[in-house]
This record gives sequence, C-alpha cells and structure tokens, in this order.
Amino acid sequence: MQLFRIPALAICVALGACAANPPPAPNLYARLGGEPVVSAVVTRTIARAAQDPRTMRSFDGIKLATLDASITQQLCAISGGGCHYEGQDMAKAHADLHIRPGEFDALVDMLREEFDAAHVDAGAKNELLKRLAPMKRAIVAAS
Repeated sequence: MQLFRIPALAICVALGACAANPPPAPNLYARLGGEPVVSAVVTRTIARAAQDPRTMRSFDGIKLATLDASITQQLCAISGGGCHYEGQDMAKAHADLHIRPGEFDALVDMLREEFDAAHVDAGAKNELLKRLAPMKRAIVAAS
C-alpha cells in the first residue's frame, strides 16, 4: 500500500504544477482583434478622415491605400502583433503637411469611434491610444 502512495503523490504534484500555470494573457494586438479588426478600423478611419472637412486637407493627394497599409503595420508593431514598422518616423512623414492640433485630435476621435464600432474592449482601445499619444508632438510640431 505504501508503494502506491508515492507515485500517486507524484502524479498529484505534477498535475497541480500544470494547473498552477495559466496560459499567458493575450497581447494588446490580440485584444484589439488582431489583423482583421485593426485593418478594418484603419481603413474606415482613413476613409472618414479623407472626407471629413476637419481633416480632409491633410489627405489631399495622398495614396490612401499606401497610407492604410502603413498605419495598419504601425499599429500592429506598436501593439505587439509581431509586425515591424518600415515607414518613416512621424516627424519626417508629416513635415510638409502642416497638421494642426485640431486635425490630429479629430483623427484620433475618428479612430476611437471606429474601434468602438468594432466592439473593441475599452481597456485595449485606451491602451493603444496611450501608446500613440506621444506621436502627437512629432506629427503636429513637424508641421
């Protein structure tokens, strides 16, 4: 009888150790909905911004499909999705656009609304916006 207690105890300890390690929490990119959601949100945001009187001036003459792909890649990289952003730094990319603070804020509002429309968790959305906030200085000041 004593011989069976040690293996049984070892099995219980091993199973307990497995149960004690929960799976890792999903990264921000996954919490945002991954590629399908992020890509759709970016596409809708850019389409809106290109037509909105508050922001459309900055999109005049811009290849929207190229911008869409670049921003999607950047959001993937910033949120831990495994992408590598290959575009220009924000100051250089926006140097000739003369973007005003109100234009930047309007675009952020549109992005927020599109994430809401996609039913993205508020915590994930706010975490992404927090990561993007430091870019305002480079984008607006560069203009």
